[in-house]
Amino acid sequence: MKNFWPPALREREAWPNLAGGFASVAVAVALYTRYSIYSKLTRDEGIYTYGGQQMAHGVAPYASIVDAKTPGASMVAGLGAAVARVIGRNDVLVIRLVFFACAVLTVLAVYVLAARLWSSVLGGLAAAVVFASFQGFAQDALTGPDAKTPGVLFAVVSMWLAVRRKWFWAAFAGSLAFLFWQPLVIYAVIPVVGAVVLSSGQRWRALALSVAGAAAPLLATVIYFAAEGALGKFYESAFLFPAEGLQRAPETLGHRLQVITGVVRNSYHFSGALFWIGLVLLVAAAVVAVVGGRSDWRAALRDPLILVVVVTLVVEAAYALYDFQGYPDVYPFLPYAAMGFGAAVALAARWLKNPQARRGAAVAVLATAIALTVVSWSWFTNSPANNDALRRQRAAACAIKRIVLPGTSLYSMGDPNPFVLTGERSPDRYIYLGAGVDTWKVNHTKGGFDGWTAQIQAHHPSVVVVGIWRGDYRKPMDDWLTASGYQHGFLGWYGLYVSPQARRLMPSEGVRLTKAATLWPHTAAGTRLTRTNCGRY
Repeated sequence: MKNFWPPALREREAWPNLAGGFASVAVAVALYTRYSIYSKLTRDEGIYTYGGQQMAHGVAPYASIVDAKTPGASMVAGLGAAVARVIGRNDVLVIRLVFFACAVLTVLAVYVLAARLWSSVLGGLAAAVVFASFQGFAQDALTGPDAKTPGVLFAVVSMWLAVRRKWFWAAFAGSLAFLFWQPLVIYAVIPVVGAVVLSSGQRWRALALSVAGAAAPLLATVIYFAAEGALGKFYESAFLFPAEGLQRAPETLGHRLQVITGVVRNSYHFSGALFWIGLVLLVAAAVVAVVGGRSDWRAALRDPLILVVVVTLVVEAAYALYDFQGYPDVYPFLPYAAMGFGAAVALAARWLKNPQARRGAAVAVLATAIALTVVSWSWFTNSPANNDALRRQRAAACAIKRIVLPGTSLYSMGDPNPFVLTGERSPDRYIYLGAGVDTWKVNHTKGGFDGWTAQIQAHHPSVVVVGIWRGDYRKPMDDWLTASGYQHGFLGWYGLYVSPQARRLMPSEGVRLTKAATLWPHTAAGTRLTRTNCGRY
């Protein structure tokens, strides 16, 4: 604890520092648990969950499912799935709890980073409460897993360590952030730059430490995939496909700016205003730092606020202007917006020379933090994202499992969740088919599309689920399945094609296809099928 806090804080009693940390965690837990752990499991969350489940069974990520992101999320999910197997609990729920812990720790990391930057417990607490109140991040905290949640955690930890000039560990944490999402690589680069620019002595040693820190997680990952015989799949999915096969709808810069502002407005609601205000406050704090050091502008530019915080913000902003897909892409910016409020509180406290005025300002900040927590609590509790849709998904998966004939397989294209919720393993690692993955699959399959359909025939699937997939080959696949004798219908909100043999089995299994998606699957009698326990699921 001696070297944990900056000198200005170590001179005071330790209890305010600890109290701020405990308060940050308490606010995070209080707000993030407003969402139900049984909320809907989305397709992207299913990718990491399925990868984790299969990893717990000895199948490396990418060997189980193709994904364009680096493997960190599947590996963390694998840890959760392994724990679930040991304690005999549902692995989806345990995986969600592991990612929930990452989300709570991110709030704590924002607190310690802001407190360190401005030597202010009050500023750190303000930053933590604001961060915990960002709705987009909060709604995935307990209802994930989302790849960017632990990625942002390690990004913030990397900045905190870089500010403290712990170059090895800063680069190590930054490299871990990169292993969750490629655009977070800047957090592994900045400690290397900082080791050169900010080290007053033994610069070569600092550089070597930072490079070693950045390399260690990557080397361990490569060794793991090589040992599992999946190094080629790792390279293809995480690097080659994103560089050569990823497809995005063409957008102008102006349109992308509209998308970003629209996502912040529609997905973050009232906290979207906090987001924009916080970014402006952080930029203002950076300007104050540079202007205040105008007599030595080189030293001002080497200030950790500029070199570590502002530079990484600029790089992430540049990437967002290049590629932005949805509300999780805002996650990397949330710590910066939160730190803007922390900076405003800390700087305002410094400018107030009168002790009584400082105490009054502190009371006002704490009262505002409590009010924001109460408002966020109410808003999150009543959010549509706070639902029990996972129970309906499990019921639909249970219905699907009933009609998969013995000796045949379940096949899913576009959505891994049928495998997640039934405990079955996909016969094809190409499950997610968006963003050009279907085209990549066809181009890398002998015989092209006909080769793909031949692979499907070879597995003799009695049930084929076709989920969220809008690629070039969706309609040809629908036409092929229909021509092959499969009947299309819905079990709950899962669209699927059923073989003639499985169709004849359905009445005896108490299951009925519907012509349109329904909240719950239907029984043969037309009532809701609500059973959610199929074996251990």
